[in-house]
Amino acid sequence: MANIKIDEKEYDLDTLPQEVKAQLTALQQCDQKINSWNMDIAIAQTARAAYAAEINLLLEQVAAVGSEKVEVVEVDEVDEVEEVEFLSAEEVDEVEVIEAEEVEANR
Repeated sequence: MANIKIDEKEYDLDTLPQEVKAQLTALQQCDQKINSWNMDIAIAQTARAAYAAEINLLLEQVAAVGSEKVEVVEVDEVDEVEEVEFLSAEEVDEVEVIEAEEVEANR
């Protein structure tokens, strides 16, 4: 004899009418489906976070619109100051991103 508790009342499952048993089965199926959807949502959220993190890593290699290329030189390498013309993002065909490690390696 199995008992079931509904709204703080206990019932003998074997004595419940068939209609109640059918509704309980439908309720259990709904709960299983909701749990399955929640797992799917958790998986999608985890994947989304991984994609967002990867995008952030990849974008570190890309110059943002309006950013300017800066060349690093040592003070003793500068003989005189030249006039520098900055190009707009539309005028730049190719932007080279220099990693900090590359700058250090070239010193």
